[in-house]
Amino acid sequence: MHRKIPLLLVAAGLATTYVVVAAPHQSMAANGGNGSSVADVDTDGDFLPDVVEWIALTDSTNPDTDGDQISDFVEVIEGGQPRHESAPLPADQQMRVFVTGPEPGGADPRTWMHVFLRVMPPGGSTTGSGHIQTFHTWLENPALPGVQFPLNGFATAGAVFREQVTAEHGVWVQLSVPMVSEAVLQTVLPCTIWAETTVAGQQLQSGQKLIPVPAGVASVVPFGDGRYVVQTLSPIPSTSTLSVETNKVCILTLEEDTTGPAGTTYIVTAADCESANDLECETSCSQSVGWTITIPGGTELLTGN
Repeated sequence: MHRKIPLLLVAAGLATTYVVVAAPHQSMAANGGNGSSVADVDTDGDFLPDVVEWIALTDSTNPDTDGDQISDFVEVIEGGQPRHESAPLPADQQMRVFVTGPEPGGADPRTWMHVFLRVMPPGGSTTGSGHIQTFHTWLENPALPGVQFPLNGFATAGAVFREQVTAEHGVWVQLSVPMVSEAVLQTVLPCTIWAETTVAGQQLQSGQKLIPVPAGVASVVPFGDGRYVVQTLSPIPSTSTLSVETNKVCILTLEEDTTGPAGTTYIVTAADCESANDLECETSCSQSVGWTITIPGGTELLTGN
């Protein structure tokens, strides 16, 4: 019963039936999931599924992408810079939301919402989910400011739940919920997927902003030093014969232009390729200068909490 209480809270927060989360995949080994869904596959065992590492711009084969002795999970959930050496924030309750797309060429067309928490349990407890007191998720569209649309119309059955106890960084919790196809998600863009929870008396909120791009649905990901990457929800198949897919990124410098009901519009003033950590850059990167990007709510909260 101790575990079912937070799962019932999650079900209420998603406005879905209890069947969705009554029997998720339970706590798994530290070396990754069982591979039954894209939310399980964690090649480097850092508690971030490979599909999330694509969005977070971290290396799915290296649990410490930048080699600074701080795990990718900790840096990602803190909204830090997992691709650049940096000092960790003081250990505290943290939450981060991601939305990812289907696997290229896969049979499952659904997108996924992933909620990650780092719980610092009081009194030396070894459970994280037991300290989740409230949980709420919703969708916002800038065309209807202030209106919160529950995700009951977007979530589907087959949630994945994991917990992992660490020696110094608290209890890590993952809840991943499959949602509608990317084609259906495109009909409500631009939008922001939000999650809010209370953990051990502390209220946390995180959101993922989604925008339309020619390749489908994308998220604007901070890259550090005021630069951003427009990253598609799904990996882009590579034209190279050397690999199946490649993380083609173009680092953009944005300058605020106008603000309206749809969000804040930015002008791309610089676009550079970044070669660190085996990322590859599209040859058309430099052509992005002068483009405009509209982000619901602007660049605030892009790092999560």
